[in-house]
Amino acid sequence: MAFTTRSLLWDKASHSRELLLSREWLVTNGLGGFASGTISGAITRRYHGLLIAALPAPHGRMVMWSHVSEFLRFADDDVISLGAEERAGGQLQLGAADFLHEFRLENGLPVWTYRVRDLILEKRVLMLHLQNTVHVIYRILEGEKRPRLELRPAFFFRHYESPVNEGMPAPYRLSAIEDRYEISAPDSGLPPLRIKLANDRAQFTVLPQIIHQVVYRIEQSRGYAYEGNLWSPGFFHVDMQERTMAAIMGSTEEWGIINVLAPEAAIAAEEERRAKMLDDALPEARPGFPAELVFAGDQFIITPAGRAEEAARAHAAGDEVRTVIAGRSRPRYRALFGSGIYFAHLLSLRSRWTHPKHVSGWRKRRALSHRRRNSVVFSRA
Repeated sequence: MAFTTRSLLWDKASHSRELLLSREWLVTNGLGGFASGTISGAITRRYHGLLIAALPAPHGRMVMWSHVSEFLRFADDDVISLGAEERAGGQLQLGAADFLHEFRLENGLPVWTYRVRDLILEKRVLMLHLQNTVHVIYRILEGEKRPRLELRPAFFFRHYESPVNEGMPAPYRLSAIEDRYEISAPDSGLPPLRIKLANDRAQFTVLPQIIHQVVYRIEQSRGYAYEGNLWSPGFFHVDMQERTMAAIMGSTEEWGIINVLAPEAAIAAEEERRAKMLDDALPEARPGFPAELVFAGDQFIITPAGRAEEAARAHAAGDEVRTVIAGRSRPRYRALFGSGIYFAHLLSLRSRWTHPKHVSGWRKRRALSHRRRNSVVFSRA
């Protein structure tokens, strides 16, 4: 169910292709991990990627899954690319510009709609709450001639603040058990990235490739290192003739946790969580733009990974450890459709942390005092 929607209809004849490279999206998992990128699919910042996992110390936030190349294969010599990447020497591949119909934020989550001939394909990126798990979900909405969907994931393990040319060098170790694959960096201490396609009869072709000199244009504009390599072990492919949905899942969690929620169940669970979020908000924050701020504010609130002592003390007191991300999160929100939503987290803090029903005793008195002293500022600048 869509409580809020913010849409960008793409018209390649009237819109600049740069728009697809400058507009960004962000999805978080409540642990400090996130997925982020541009509408085009190109990675332009050092912290762009489909899975930046929040791992316990000493690792912190690690870029575990950088990019996925997406292809629709209608025949051996008829292949459509939906993704984007920029390489050194001015090589910019922007397949999204030719086939994107709409990008929207639905309940704060990114959704792409592509039109390829008579085919309408929808893509969603979803992170599971309190898990370092991401689902990239593809669904055919219309179309008689169904293609084979091919997905080539690419990786370069590094800390999310490290330069794009510094990290754990490839190749990585690839291991497989049935339909489950693990990519690991030996002697790194990192958990493996576990990845699978959530479909029966999906196949994986081992075809290692180093993607040389990927350009991160925002890093270049800021004067930082801006060229780095990615490594891909091969590609998944699934025939969409007899199905309407396919999803690729990536995670640093154990397989027993990853397999609990299939993609459709994960979507339903996140919709339910966001509906409850609005129920807990102040009445004036539930419809329209204020509801968008509630969803945006939720992205700032995290349960930090690896703080065992703090968590033990908090749980003993009937509470939980939570904190707020600030700083670098701000420009990502301002990038979304040009609508600044700085201070958005204040609305969520006000409704979720300082509402009297969520606190007791001295915390209630402190919260009531805080609510009288503070007001929420909405900015569309």
